[in-house]
Amino acid sequence: MAPGGPGANSRGRGGKFKKPVRGGGKHYSRDLRPLDADGNEVSMWSVGANKKKGAAEDLDEEESEESSEEEEEEEESDSDEAGPAGKQSAAAAELSREERKKEKKARKEAALARARGQAVQVGDLPSSESESDEGPMPANPNHSRASRNQTKAPVVKKDVDEATEGVKALAVIGTPNRRERESLEAAQAKERYRKLHEAGKTDEAKADLARLKLIREKREAESARKQAEKEEREAQEAAKRAELDAKEAKKREAALGPAKGKAKGKK
Repeated sequence: MAPGGPGANSRGRGGKFKKPVRGGGKHYSRDLRPLDADGNEVSMWSVGANKKKGAAEDLDEEESEESSEEEEEEEESDSDEAGPAGKQSAAAAELSREERKKEKKARKEAALARARGQAVQVGDLPSSESESDEGPMPANPNHSRASRNQTKAPVVKKDVDEATEGVKALAVIGTPNRRERESLEAAQAKERYRKLHEAGKTDEAKADLARLKLIREKREAESARKQAEKEEREAQEAAKRAELDAKEAKKREAALGPAKGKAKGKK
């Protein structure tokens, strides 16, 4: 035996030095589902489970009422010892206690009636009344006014003249700052360029017109070439047809010529 080790009659080390035992399983998820008196599983959404829950709540309320009654009885006994003033206060406490009992009983009956009438089932959806009671959703404070305006449909004006008139009206309102002045000048320059472009005086308009002219000339040349080819093809077909007709006529004359000569000789 090695020195320092446990003796033969010792029970061995325990506690944190004990070796783990293999097998046996764990019981972390034991008794998670409620069972009835017969040992069958009961759904937590069933009406019976709700009734059991309500019964447990009723028992808790009854126990709290009993404890409050005991405390009130002790107070009454102390008040009886105090004298006639204590008796009057005890009578008032008795009346208030009866009223509280009636009120609690009425609340309990109303809660039970609500629980019986609105038994929650699996897959139930909230009623439309609850949805209609909800008011409109508040605006998100994190969204700025500009971001909220982006969701709205853009206002399209019919003509650019309206925009220029609006810009001119803004200029008349007061002395604009630098940003407003720059935007006004940009709008006026855009309007001037549009009018010049429509008149064909800008470089872009001239380039467009030259390109369109070239395209038009190419199309006209292509159509003329196709027309000439068509006329040439028709002329060739007509010449071939005339040549074929001439050949057919010669053949017919050659075939009919000797027959006419024989007929004259017989006469």
